[in-house]
Amino acid sequence: MDPAKSRVVLPVPAETVERDPGRLRWGTVSTIKAPLRDIARFAAYHLDLGAAEINIYLDAPDPAVLDFFAPFPAVRLTACDDRYWRGKPERARSSHQLRQAYNASRAYRRTDLHWIAHIDVDEFLLTPRPLAEVLAEVSDEAAFARIRPVELLAQDDPWRGPAHFKLTRRERGLTKTELADIYPDFGAYVPEGFLGYTGGKNIARTGLPGIRLGIHGVLHQGAPVSNFERLPEVHLGHAHAPDWAHFERHLTFRMEKGSYREKLRDRMRLRDVLDVILQDGGRDGLRRFYDQLSAATPRLLDRLAAHDMLLTAPLDLDEKVARWFGELPSETPQL
Repeated sequence: MDPAKSRVVLPVPAETVERDPGRLRWGTVSTIKAPLRDIARFAAYHLDLGAAEINIYLDAPDPAVLDFFAPFPAVRLTACDDRYWRGKPERARSSHQLRQAYNASRAYRRTDLHWIAHIDVDEFLLTPRPLAEVLAEVSDEAAFARIRPVELLAQDDPWRGPAHFKLTRRERGLTKTELADIYPDFGAYVPEGFLGYTGGKNIARTGLPGIRLGIHGVLHQGAPVSNFERLPEVHLGHAHAPDWAHFERHLTFRMEKGSYREKLRDRMRLRDVLDVILQDGGRDGLRRFYDQLSAATPRLLDRLAAHDMLLTAPLDLDEKVARWFGELPSETPQL
């Protein structure tokens, strides 16, 4: 079946539309398996941005995390233990991707927010003005809004002060030749110059029937919803591989089960590129690949800026954690 022919237009009831930014309430939903510090950074950042509610499904429940957030009602935690999954469809639990979609859809049906974004713990909404103002201006006919990704570059400490992100080739309308100017050795083989996803994420208007929130899509009774609007001034900052150690540590999982795994629809798979690099150059070749695409060297920053593909925004995560939650317990391992 042609996917384009199976798309549906989902009518938006007038009562679900909120035009007053002062009344509009938005929030996030995520299925997370991460240390407390990473969860606190994610939650504090989005609360500081104006989120009314942070819905977190703990994929590996930790009593210390549940206890820490207990005094903060805006952070709603659900422990996804055996008791939680009892009586639920077995398939919904079978992979991380399906657990994410199941939990996000469940939160969507239960929330009283006007909008809810399905994003991950390593993703940060970047907007030059309050998100409530942006969402209040979305067309009445739009069932959801699409947010384009930008990918965090590796730098000494992106969590404090300016953080540098790169845009996709597609967003700036560059040719593949121009992309090769930015990434000379690998631009021709990694079409968007990204290590992570390039399709973006969504923030859905709530109160619509039959909605399923996927990782990158919004479905109605199994069919993709076609009436959406793009948010050109908002981006999703993805800390996919913020440093070499993180990239190397997660490589095997991502190649076998995660975002680098083989996908039938991909004409040019990052998995194929990585296989060749590992076969020909081993770990040193992989490090050269990572550095050229992701290290925030002055040369790469200049190349990105020259092509209008550089976005710089402050995250200041630890400052926000201190403001919203106070002092964290003793240091926990980073992702």
